[in-house]
Amino acid sequence: MKNRVLFRFPSITVIIATYNSEKTIRECLRSVRLQNYPQEKINILLADGGSIDKTFQIAEEFNVDIVSVPSELQNAEYNKGVAVRRATGELLLMIDHDNVLPHDLWLINMVRPLLVEKDVVGVETLRYKHNPNASLLDRYFALFGGDPLSFYLGKLDRLSYLYTKYNLLGSAVDKGNYYIVNFKPNKISTLGANGFLIRRNLLMKHALVDENHFFHIDVNVDLIKKGFNTYAFIKDDIVHLTGYRSLSSFLYRRKLFMEQFHFRKYQSRRYSVFMPQDRFKLIVFIVYSVTFIKPTIDALRGYLKIRDIAWFLHPFLCFSLLSIYGFVTIKRVLLKYG
Repeated sequence: MKNRVLFRFPSITVIIATYNSEKTIRECLRSVRLQNYPQEKINILLADGGSIDKTFQIAEEFNVDIVSVPSELQNAEYNKGVAVRRATGELLLMIDHDNVLPHDLWLINMVRPLLVEKDVVGVETLRYKHNPNASLLDRYFALFGGDPLSFYLGKLDRLSYLYTKYNLLGSAVDKGNYYIVNFKPNKISTLGANGFLIRRNLLMKHALVDENHFFHIDVNVDLIKKGFNTYAFIKDDIVHLTGYRSLSSFLYRRKLFMEQFHFRKYQSRRYSVFMPQDRFKLIVFIVYSVTFIKPTIDALRGYLKIRDIAWFLHPFLCFSLLSIYGFVTIKRVLLKYG
């Protein structure tokens, strides 16, 4: 049955936003070209914001098309919005320049639910790949499935290694190799990045995808609110090389992200990790973060499952992220009313 389902290979446009991405882009592109999928069906589209390193030279090795984005406008989401409007594949695969497809059947596994399940809009992996040899922060984010705030607000789209079965947002049905998940309009996880496959025509027709409004979570919010709310999570993973050199670099980038996408020109976004109905969970997160007790217990639980000291970053990341988000919020209030 599985082989008959995949006798037709849909055409795929792989969309990658780049800017000075020489450290990761070769491994990313190589993993796409090594897929056990007809390469003539795969078009790789790089939306580049004016790289001045070796990104272009590396990309030329892998037969890609490049869309240039003005450097003064570029950011990861803007670049994706430009590329989406240039794509021609039946399916769009959104991966970041620091993603690596972990094995050669990965793409076939991702495509299968879209061929078998007619109502499925998009497909993600269930987890990030945990690599014991990766950096400390990369291991932490893989183990917990994302950052601490999203974890305690229940908004993650990747399953923590604390759990063995799907327990994220949405109503899930286990189909063996993947879960089918239906989302409600007011309960949506952080879908759409780090390895996300979606039907192009559906996205273009029913979501706001121009470069000034494109954001990977927001376009899925658009679809879900219009009733296209069925997604698949394959029981597989994807490598995410976050590139965070230290805790301070992570916090600095989170500060910039919050200022840019929530407090400046992107205030028209349709989604936020924190929504008014999340007030109680936010208070709980604050209590957890300042007392350290629950995060420490969760770290210990994780360590008993997978012996990795990266679990124990959790209490410190909770407190640090609370501090930086609190700082940015207070600063904005003072500037607005001061």
